[in-house]
Amino acid sequence: MNVSIRKIDLHKSSYWSRVGSKIKKYKSIFWFLFPAAFLALLFGYLPLIGILIAFKGDFTLAINSPIDELFRDNWTLAQFQKIFQDVGFSTALANTLTINIIKLLLVFPFTIVLAIMLSEVKSTFLSKLILIILCLPNFLSWPVVIGIWENFFKEVDGVVNNVLLSMNIIDSPIYWFGKEALFKPFVIIIDMWKGTGWNSIMFYTAIMSIDKSYYEAATLDGCSKFKQIIHLTIPSIIPIIALMFIMNITYILSSGFEEVKLLLEISDPSLRASMKTLDVYLYETALGEGADQAFGTALGIFNSTVSLIFMLTGNKLCRKFLNKGLW
Repeated sequence: MNVSIRKIDLHKSSYWSRVGSKIKKYKSIFWFLFPAAFLALLFGYLPLIGILIAFKGDFTLAINSPIDELFRDNWTLAQFQKIFQDVGFSTALANTLTINIIKLLLVFPFTIVLAIMLSEVKSTFLSKLILIILCLPNFLSWPVVIGIWENFFKEVDGVVNNVLLSMNIIDSPIYWFGKEALFKPFVIIIDMWKGTGWNSIMFYTAIMSIDKSYYEAATLDGCSKFKQIIHLTIPSIIPIIALMFIMNITYILSSGFEEVKLLLEISDPSLRASMKTLDVYLYETALGEGADQAFGTALGIFNSTVSLIFMLTGNKLCRKFLNKGLW
C-alpha cells in the first residue's frame, strides 16, 4: 500500500515538475498569453454572472444598483415558465425554425452542388473567377444588401414592378414587402444570394485537394462524371460536409438578426409582429421599449441550451451515419 501511494506521489510530483520546468523554460512566451487571458476573463467569463438575472422575479435598475439588484432575495423560475406562455415567443420560434429548416434542406445542399459544379469547370482560372464573383456579395454589409433588394422590389419605381408593368403582366404595382407569405422566402433567398458563394469555398477547396489520379483511374474504368461525383467526390468531402452540417444545425435558432431586423423596417408595420424571428424578439425583449432584462436573459439561456443540444445531437448523428464529427 505504501509503495503504491509512493508511486502515485512520484507520478504527481514528476508531472508538476515537468509543468514547472516548461513554464520556466517558456516563461517569455507566457507573457504574451496574459493580455489575451485577461481579456477573455473580463469579457468572456465575468459577464456570465449576468445569468443570475434570469432567475429573478424582477430586475429593475431604476430602484437599486446592479449589484444590489442582482443579489436581492427574489429568486424564481417564473421567467422560464413565461417563455412557453408568451404568444410572441411561439410565433418567433415558428418563424425561425421554418426559415432555418428550409435553409438546411435547400441552401446547404445547394452550396455543395455549387462547389461540385465549379470543380468541374475545365479552366481553373474561370472556376476561380466565378467563385470570386459569387463571393462578392458576402463582403457587402446587410444595410447595403437590403437596400439593393429594396430598390429591386419596392412598390414605387421598383425594377421588378416596372418590368412587370411594361410587359402588362400586372395592372398595378405590387407591395412585395407588404405580403406576409413572401417574408420567409425573402429572408431565405437574400441570405442565399449573399452567403452561398462564400460558404461553398470550403467544399470547393476540399474537392480540389482530392488526388486527380483517382479520377483518372475511374475514367479508365468507364465511370461517368455523375458516378464519379456520387462515388468519389462526395465520399471524399464527407468530413467537411459533417463539420458544416453540425455548424448549421447548431445555429438552428438563429436566422440572422441584422437581415431580419432590416427587412422588418421596410415591411408593412401591421405585419411586423407576425414576422419576427427569435433574434429580433430577443433583442426587443431585452433592449427594446419596455425592456424586461430578466425575461430576455431567460430567453438567451434557452437559446444557448437548445443550440448546445442540437450541436451534440448533430455530432452524434454524423458519428453514427457518416463516421465523422467534431470529436
